[in-house]
Amino acid sequence: MIELVITGAGSGLCDSILEVIDGVEGDYRLRLVDSMESAGEARRFQGRTIVIELESEADLSTANVVFDLNQTYSGDAAVFAPKLSLFVMLKRLLSDIGTNSISTIHGVVREPAVEQYQGVEALAGQVTQLFNGRDPEPKPFGGTLAFNARTLDEAALVEALQGLDALHNADISLERLQSDSFYTVHASLWLKAADSKAIDAMMAKATDTYAAGISISPNSGRVDHDAAMRVFARKISDDWVHLMVTADLEKTIWAQEAKSVLINELGIAS
Repeated sequence: MIELVITGAGSGLCDSILEVIDGVEGDYRLRLVDSMESAGEARRFQGRTIVIELESEADLSTANVVFDLNQTYSGDAAVFAPKLSLFVMLKRLLSDIGTNSISTIHGVVREPAVEQYQGVEALAGQVTQLFNGRDPEPKPFGGTLAFNARTLDEAALVEALQGLDALHNADISLERLQSDSFYTVHASLWLKAADSKAIDAMMAKATDTYAAGISISPNSGRVDHDAAMRVFARKISDDWVHLMVTADLEKTIWAQEAKSVLINELGIAS
């Protein structure tokens, strides 16, 4: 039997992951662990009640798969960690496009508060503090994010993207911003293709038609747990395509990525 452990289990991301993997049947058992703030709380999963264990007392040596939401695990299990959202998005988007098919990519990615551990709660706190005339608590963003944006170091993201087959030798220049959106990640990218086949492949990825006034975040509430990325594609010239990609980072990107890790370890079809 496979043992699946989720750290940071008191978070909203854990709730989203449990919603996504609830229908995954297989020979595995689930354990939830977190800090003192959440230990002892209960979660429902596949008709059972699971109590969150205290992380300082939990033995993770038996874990086969770890969804490391608070990024504290250091063992040998298969790991999903919530980071580098644009890498996951482009890995999905460009997985069937040929090696070295894109020579240049530049643009901007706006990452939501949930990209930071406990970032949603921190951003909500900053909004409240500003409305009450107080200086916002800078952690974990390093300063004020509410009604603002902060520039992030893009080096690790660029290095990861160059590991994708389609972008292996591409010139990559990205502006990476921490935005004050709670959940929606948004990327606006210009890609130069090596040939017309790559252009056609990228244009075929479009899920929506680009139009002035389109809404990037959901008009009301959150997306469903099985919602897909939204992709807008425009051909700029014979070898340039503009892609605009947006998704609920917690439910559409990370939770579904965690599900794929579990399915892979179970050796079952998705």
